[in-house]
Amino acid sequence: MSGIPDPWGSPLYHTLVATCSEAERRHTAYERTGRLSDLESAVALFSAVLDYAHNVDVRSAAVNGLGTAMWSRYERSGDLGDLDTAIRLFREALAMYPDEHTPAIPSFHANLAGVLRLRWRRTGDQADLVASVAEARAAVATTSAGDPRRAWRLNNVADGLLALSLQHDDSSALVEAVDLFREAVQTARPGDELAGMRSNLAEALRLRYRSTGGRDRALLDEAVEQGRAALAAAPKHPLRPRFQANLALVLLDRFAARHRPGDLSEAAGLAQKAVDATPPGHPNRTERLITLSGVRRLETIRGRPRRRMVELAQEAVAATPDGHHLRSDALLNLGWALAFQAASGDAAAGDRAREVFRRLANDPAVQVRVRVSAAWQWANTALSRDDLAEARIAFDLAVTLLPRTAPRRVTHADRERQLASFSGLARDAAACAVQAGDPVDALRLLEHGRGVLLSHALDSRTELTGLRPELVERFVALRTALDRPEGAAFSTSAGAGPELPGEDRHALATEWEALIQEIRDQPGFARFLRPPAIDDLIAATTVNRPVVVLNISGLRCDALLIDGRIRVLPLRLTLDEATQRALRFRAAVAERVDETLEWLRTEVTGPVLDALDLPPGSRLWWVPTGPLTTLPLHAAAGDRVVSSYAPTVRSLVTAWRTPPAGPVSDPLVVSMPTTPGLPPLPSVAAETATLPPGRVLTGEDAMRRVVLDALPHHSWAHFACHAVSAADGSADGHLVLQDQLTVSDIARLRLDDAAIAYLSACDTGVPRENLDDEALHVAGAFHIAGFRHVIGTLWSIKDHLAAEVAAGFYARLDTAEDAATALHETVRELRAVHGPGAWAPYIHFGP
Repeated sequence: MSGIPDPWGSPLYHTLVATCSEAERRHTAYERTGRLSDLESAVALFSAVLDYAHNVDVRSAAVNGLGTAMWSRYERSGDLGDLDTAIRLFREALAMYPDEHTPAIPSFHANLAGVLRLRWRRTGDQADLVASVAEARAAVATTSAGDPRRAWRLNNVADGLLALSLQHDDSSALVEAVDLFREAVQTARPGDELAGMRSNLAEALRLRYRSTGGRDRALLDEAVEQGRAALAAAPKHPLRPRFQANLALVLLDRFAARHRPGDLSEAAGLAQKAVDATPPGHPNRTERLITLSGVRRLETIRGRPRRRMVELAQEAVAATPDGHHLRSDALLNLGWALAFQAASGDAAAGDRAREVFRRLANDPAVQVRVRVSAAWQWANTALSRDDLAEARIAFDLAVTLLPRTAPRRVTHADRERQLASFSGLARDAAACAVQAGDPVDALRLLEHGRGVLLSHALDSRTELTGLRPELVERFVALRTALDRPEGAAFSTSAGAGPELPGEDRHALATEWEALIQEIRDQPGFARFLRPPAIDDLIAATTVNRPVVVLNISGLRCDALLIDGRIRVLPLRLTLDEATQRALRFRAAVAERVDETLEWLRTEVTGPVLDALDLPPGSRLWWVPTGPLTTLPLHAAAGDRVVSSYAPTVRSLVTAWRTPPAGPVSDPLVVSMPTTPGLPPLPSVAAETATLPPGRVLTGEDAMRRVVLDALPHHSWAHFACHAVSAADGSADGHLVLQDQLTVSDIARLRLDDAAIAYLSACDTGVPRENLDDEALHVAGAFHIAGFRHVIGTLWSIKDHLAAEVAAGFYARLDTAEDAATALHETVRELRAVHGPGAWAPYIHFGP
């Protein structure tokens, strides 16, 4: 280094080092006092060092110091140029050591991670967020296990993953964030730093609770414990308002889950204190105002005096610049506050809410889930003004955007969660179209907004004839990669197994989207993977007999009768009535089956069949929606028709057009006469003995992995075992083997030659209540996987009768016109000697 003016140990070197130290002292003083003159001095001193320094260690220290000072200046002034400069400086510091590790390297990575994430919060540029996580990981990787800064750097990675999970609604990033926050809390030393990590962990646990659909309330209790510990440990911490706001959010979620008034009161006090301690212009004031406004709305709902709910929401919007990642949340919160006020008779507030929702829904820069929510609210505000035309515009936008809330880049569970949050949207949109006299558009909206995950599966089995071989090869390879089982974590590690981690899933999804666009640019492929034309679906029913779509909405309830044309049959029932009937039925099937069948005959199947006037024994397909998806329409129809079910008209037409797989033979039989922890099924052995020779998996061989490997090699599958329904949302639907074969396991398969799946198990055709339009039950999963015909059940079945029904079905299968008729004739024999509770649960999905 002797060739430079300031070599180590020279007088100039010592002068520059001393100047750097003074600059750092001034910056530290600014952070303690907020005195602007100290910050300006720090910037000037660091800049002066850079004017003279050539020694790489001195320059890197000054570059890093100036970067941190520019970071502070951005937080003071909000000038994006200062933030850009800080990012450039930290990258410059890292570039000074391309092939060398020094003790300062982890700090450079950590600082760069922090400013990149800050710029993402300001601009919404996702590339900054992804790069921030990568830099934070690099900081941890270059920090030794005993370094006291390691805990904070773990916290930094977790914070980036938390932001990623919020940006994409990806729970795999959230799972890893929670693990890293916990590790940081466990390794941090007592003090202010630990308090901040506890508060961060509390927020991550709250979001993890939400990502589970509210199933694990223990996460909320742990979050409250961590949030309170953070406040208790740091009574004078400069970030105390943030700790208060985080704990307020946790308490609000726990109040929503358990309805304890004390949680709401405590949240209100904390949220108010957080806002009071956050001055105008502070970068976190927006989110704290949103939290307090939400508290006030909840208090008003519970009958407490109205307290500045709208004013707080307006202030949050005013404090949020365009492009800020919270701008849309602030506007949505304002819309809700105004709509709530309008409900009490304030017409002007209603007009303002409608305008806020309209603008937000039409803003392409806003997150799609927020746009869908805003568009639905916009439609509702238009309906409240009896503006049917505007409501249709809003509904059309909401339903068009809805599939984008469930992208391939997130986990299957995340897609389910997002779709569940918009349950009923497509039905409301269709009801609005019917009200306007446009049943064809009503069907279009139902087909686009229901069965979204089923559509993903149908898309992946699309016809590729005529496509260039290299595009076909890439399409198949990407589809296979995306269909791999999902890993629990977000990060890719060198020792990763066959599971698909979140980082890989995001990258593959981006590549998939680019490939689909490339294919659409090819001649003749402009409509590749686009929804089929509704006129084509209607025309398909000319040959294949009637389809009845039952649209159950709070706006109106109708049957759409489709038989080469489409007619509307208004139904007398209401959504509330159908929902209550379904709930009471599911709670006590045996006691209510006769009553429920009579109600269905009177209100649904009777009027529909009278209107269609079909010859006895005709085939008919039911496409129920909402609460009717759990009720036995086929049993109420009786012998007037041979009933089948389909989740959507598109899925049915696809099945009609798919050539049969040929003679059904060599079944895969999964036989579970005994199951660990569950009652024995003594008739299972006799049931499976009546089947033709095939591969039988029983006992220790009946494992999830073995079954999944075997299914692609058999066009016929028979399961005789226990099953668990997902109807109440407390568990994922699954078949019980030696382990569990879940709905998502099955739905991920792509089986081109699958013919029949017979599920001799309980409750295999019952969806989760808030996903009743997605066919996300065990029978639906086999249908999604590619089985043309699926036999399932709507409630518990008797073991000895299950064997009898299976034997009768298979005995008739070769001579009956189709699988549905074979099941219908088998069940008809049972009706002579058994009540409907025994024979009515059996259902057929397929053509």
